[in-house]
Amino acid sequence: MNGNKNHVITSKVSDSQKVKEILNQVQNDNYKRVAFTLAEVLITLGVIGVVAALTMPTLITNYKAKKLRTQFLKSYSTIQQAAKLMQSEDIAIDPSQFGYGEFSKTFGNFLQAPLDCTNKTTIPCYPYQKAGNNRYKSLNGESVVGFFCNDAGQFVMQDGTLILFDSPHYWDENGIEIYTNVIAVDINGYKNPPNRWGYDVFAFEFIDGEIVTVGDKKSHWADLEKYCSDSSTDRNNGFACAQKAKNDTDYFKKLVKEFK
Repeated sequence: MNGNKNHVITSKVSDSQKVKEILNQVQNDNYKRVAFTLAEVLITLGVIGVVAALTMPTLITNYKAKKLRTQFLKSYSTIQQAAKLMQSEDIAIDPSQFGYGEFSKTFGNFLQAPLDCTNKTTIPCYPYQKAGNNRYKSLNGESVVGFFCNDAGQFVMQDGTLILFDSPHYWDENGIEIYTNVIAVDINGYKNPPNRWGYDVFAFEFIDGEIVTVGDKKSHWADLEKYCSDSSTDRNNGFACAQKAKNDTDYFKKLVKEFK
């Protein structure tokens, strides 16, 4: 009897040992299956690199475009709100009813804690008298926009946005010199490039008691093919791009792709 019991016990121990060996073998096989070879790792990294190289430019473009559009809309909203506050106090938003430089001072009273750049010629203000070739350029960057010198007042907002006032002039089809009143915004400040009209600088015009985007049908610069086009050779190209920036949600995305 004892011999049989010992045989049974020995058999059970042997079987248990075999089960453990089998489990260990299965576990080792699983570890081997989970592990990657160096070649597999390198191939995976190569694929990730290719995908990143293909997608990163698009992501960067979209980010830049979204940032520019956000800055533009914020700037547009800022000047519209200031104009409405002026009107709520029965102050006309017609610069022609003010003395030279007086309108900008009045308008500045309705902005949120701006830096008044009167008599200041250093950055973050726009040093228009000393800017020289660093003046605001056309959309393609090949020429200086000549008729807007923004010397009728300017303010720097707390976020760096530069708000500029001027009374630019032009000649109509009859050769008559016409003066109008414009407010412009450098949405990322003068110290930040590219300082181009239609890219980070946009203009708005005072027309019949309201502020309209330059390029609007009411504006004196309504010819978008001439004043806001990637194919225009006019030296003032870009001056009317506020209209497109306002109405075309993909404007900045196209802009960043076209003018890098």
